[in-house]
Amino acid sequence: MSRGTVTAKQILVGICLLVLVGGVLAVGFLSSDSPEGPEPRQVGSNASERYAAIDGLNATRTTVNRDGDEVNRTVHRVSMRPLTEQFRERLLYGPRNRHNLTVSNGSMMWWQNRTSGVVERLDLSDPNLSTQRTEGDRIERLFGRLNVTEDTDTDRTAATPTPGINPLPAVPQSGGVPDGQRDERPDGVGNAAFAVSYNGTDTIDGRSVYVLKITPRNGSLVGDFRQTLWVDTEWFFPVKRHSEWQSNGVQHAKTVVYENVTFNPGLDDSVFRFDPSANVTVELEDTPRRDFYSSTAALRRVTNVSVPTPDLPPSFELQFASKTESPRITSVGLKYVNASTELSVSKVRGLFYPPTPDRSAQVAGQRANVSVGYTTYVSWSCDGYDYQVSGKAVSSELLIEVARSVGCG
Repeated sequence: MSRGTVTAKQILVGICLLVLVGGVLAVGFLSSDSPEGPEPRQVGSNASERYAAIDGLNATRTTVNRDGDEVNRTVHRVSMRPLTEQFRERLLYGPRNRHNLTVSNGSMMWWQNRTSGVVERLDLSDPNLSTQRTEGDRIERLFGRLNVTEDTDTDRTAATPTPGINPLPAVPQSGGVPDGQRDERPDGVGNAAFAVSYNGTDTIDGRSVYVLKITPRNGSLVGDFRQTLWVDTEWFFPVKRHSEWQSNGVQHAKTVVYENVTFNPGLDDSVFRFDPSANVTVELEDTPRRDFYSSTAALRRVTNVSVPTPDLPPSFELQFASKTESPRITSVGLKYVNASTELSVSKVRGLFYPPTPDRSAQVAGQRANVSVGYTTYVSWSCDGYDYQVSGKAVSSELLIEVARSVGCG
């Protein structure tokens, strides 16, 4: 994909939430002569509402990345509004970190170099479309599909897997993408069905949490990706996440923990402003402009580049279309989602850096490179443009078919 103006979460967040289905109903039985009591309440039925009620939070966030034998630990003091792009992060510990302060007000982000004091500034762009799901929505869907009730026993596992996963967000790029997806069914959308188990409640830094474990039913499809989530029982904010996977024969893991958490502390807008002093050098990042549209028709009206028309399974719907422009790059992009995964199509003229291929295929009479993993890519060139189709936990054969429907269009 081309490097464009992106959201702050896309830049700084590196871990995914997988939403998978299955249902285990916990049913209680009362004696025949006892009055019928109220039905047990389903845990998480109001998760999106509770998550949306988080106006802000303060916390200490510790992140530990393990790439093989290499371990990197960072600690930040953070203030954020989870449903926005507004946050402030001050580095407390991190020998390898270049910046000691990062601030975003939603439309502009600043980084301050810990050594030189130079401030880099980046304009942010947000699709801001109603079709985008929030993290709270996805957490609610996760609990809903597990159908956990307040009297559910621990170690209950989703009994019937449904194809598909729902990433939130993507697997950290710093550790590569998980190996796998080499023997999928041709029509597979999220074929790597995961089992989601409810492991009862626990405590993280004094806060009560629900514990969910997500494990692959066929680890070879997604590099044996697995994840544990500790979800706050009051606000349904994940206060801890642990993910692990394999990529290119190397074991990777990432753990993120929020401690000393205060929800709704009454954060003022000034927390998310950065006013450098007069003697500080500010450098504006030279990033392409990226604009978002709610339909392909709207995109076609504002670009001279022909917009691809991919043939997708009927479950997919357009989340947004985009146009990226700079002196060095011109591109159009389409992002589609269904209930379990996402798929993107891009057409680029200019800078283009496809991932390392694992094998090849034929698309529109051209050689296409196929890079397989948790996110799989199909890349090819035609008539002066570079094309790419990608999907998260989507079979490479489906992506190849989508690529062929795009062709050189």
